[in-house]
Amino acid sequence: MTEMDTLLTTKQLQDLLQVDRVTIYRMLGDGRLRGFKVGGQWRFSRREIEAWLQGQQVGWEAAEPPQAGAELRPSPETLPLACIQAIQSVFAEALGLGTITTAVNGEPLTELSNSCEFCNLIYNTEAGRQRCITSWQAAARRPGTTPQLATCHAGLRYVWGRIIVQGEFVAATYAGQFLDQSPNGDWSARIAKLSALTGVEEDKLRDALQRVPVLDETRRQQVPRLLRRVAETFSKIGEERLNLLGRLQRIAEITGSVNVPR
Repeated sequence: MTEMDTLLTTKQLQDLLQVDRVTIYRMLGDGRLRGFKVGGQWRFSRREIEAWLQGQQVGWEAAEPPQAGAELRPSPETLPLACIQAIQSVFAEALGLGTITTAVNGEPLTELSNSCEFCNLIYNTEAGRQRCITSWQAAARRPGTTPQLATCHAGLRYVWGRIIVQGEFVAATYAGQFLDQSPNGDWSARIAKLSALTGVEEDKLRDALQRVPVLDETRRQQVPRLLRRVAETFSKIGEERLNLLGRLQRIAEITGSVNVPR
């Protein structure tokens, strides 16, 4: 701390960050904030706090930072996608199913996690990927908020859940790439159609189809329940990020900064 530095009380830091006292103490405990005690009361270096706030831009990816005074609204850019991708990948691996998060228009926001070979063969072609996006877009238009089983354009089963930030539907998470029962001869026409659409050889599609997971009734009932919890978690993360951006925007306006750190 320099001679020109000033000290903040816990109350002043609360007002600056727009958080409660418990959160300040939690951040002290986990090392996110540094402070020292004077006469039994916590004090914080304003210079260090401002430097810490500037450092929060690391990891905040996506679009242009909001300008001071600009209206912050929920959108896909609200979501910290690196964090969403990491949680999605763990969820997909634990569940043993493919998972992806998209915007409401079906455009992917994350990479596919734990995708099966059958879907990879289709998704890695231009025509197949576009069909997947169209399928996700159509799913997002369906009414209701509770995740339910559905069938994708390629014939596999999946479940999707809405990501809601401040009451607005900003994105959706899909988990699936499974079957209710082992594939049989009824798949011949579908395989031929997919091959003609994507240019992938029928034999490759047919062989990969045999390795698509087949879920029993218990597992099929489990997927919507777990996906709903993941979608709700993503919604909360989006809410927290939007709130933080709002706080940083207010700080920028107070300090006269031009941009809010991402």
